Amino acid sequence: MIWAEDAMAHGVYPERTGPGTAGGAPSLFEAPGAPRPSPGEPRIVSRERAIRRRARRGALHRYTPAMTQPPRVFITGGTKGIGRAIAMRFAREGALVAIAARTSDDLDRTVSEIEAAGGKGEACQANLRDHGSLEAAVFRAVDFFGGAMDVLVNNAGLVEFAPFDEVDMNSWERFLGVNLTGPYHVLAEALPALRESERAHVFNVGAALADAPGKDSVLLATTKAGLAGMGRALRADLAGDGIRVTTVTPGPTETPGLEPWRARFEGQPLLTPEQVADAIWDAYRSGTDVAELPVG
Repeated sequence: MIWAEDAMAHGVYPERTGPGTAGGAPSLFEAPGAPRPSPGEPRIVSRERAIRRRARRGALHRYTPAMTQPPRVFITGGTKGIGRAIAMRFAREGALVAIAARTSDDLDRTVSEIEAAGGKGEACQANLRDHGSLEAAVFRAVDFFGGAMDVLVNNAGLVEFAPFDEVDMNSWERFLGVNLTGPYHVLAEALPALRESERAHVFNVGAALADAPGKDSVLLATTKAGLAGMGRALRADLAGDGIRVTTVTPGPTETPGLEPWRARFEGQPLLTPEQVADAIWDAYRSGTDVAELPVG
């Protein structure tokens, strides 16, 4: 697989030729007739069309199969566990699914599975702790979608348990980088494309233990509580744009990331990734801010 260069980091803004563009039409990141920004300059984003749509969004947000445009979905950590299950769930509905992960082999395999399930897939290699790679991944996804993004799923995250006095600064910064700062950067880059959608929905995958932390959970509980707080604030900030924000808080879920810690949950019922994916799909389809998860 050949990966696109981090074009935006170098100030290169290629013209899109996919769906939703025509000839030399300005890209999503340009105001009509505006000069392209130099490296380091903020991008100029026109919001007039998004503002005109606000009054219509409430009625159009609910997804139905009759919609001419299938959902356009970007998922971080989309090759394993919950992220892969979400990708497969939307793929079965014919969605355009762009997945971000670090490993090219896993990305290639999952894109093939998305397309076998009935969707269209795009691989976006990224590292949650590398802002430049996230910027390039979102740019690649938006180009694949043709300019607008309907669903953003901040799913990628770390799971680890350790007592507080064994948590060093490297671990603290690693968890903050992946579980909290990474989702911030992804949303910041994706927001212009979400504003172009008439049914935009952001899902942050948190954790139930953020509300009821147990022993040795300071890293996970702190960062997932921060993600939940960010979600509540975003719901207020983005309501005027018609963008829904949902924080999904599953309990222990049978994923590769949980495997090293499985003994901690001996005797407890575990959710499956598919149950979490179904909850996210149902929330998006029905246009609700609440993702209903099974109770063990």
